Amino acid sequence: MAKGNVAANSPLERTSLASLDQKLALAKRCAHEGVIAGTKAAVVATVATAIPTLASVRMLPWARANLNPTAQALIISTGYFTNHC
Repeated sequence: MAKGNVAANSPLERTSLASLDQKLALAKRCAHEGVIAGTKAAVVATVATAIPTLASVRMLPWARANLNPTAQALIISTGYFTNHC
């Protein structure tokens, strides 16, 4: 039993735990940076796809004359989900 406690307190074991803690901290930081980058990319993609779709539905004379606001919203939603799913 005493040998188990000595092995747990050995310098090699402490170094391994410190190394694992450092790797875990690095992984958390990289994951957080990835989430931030993904969020920024999603915002840019949303704006890049929503503006032309909205403009085309609102500005095309045929679409304005023949589609009610609900149909226009469905076209915009479809364009959004097509690009993001």
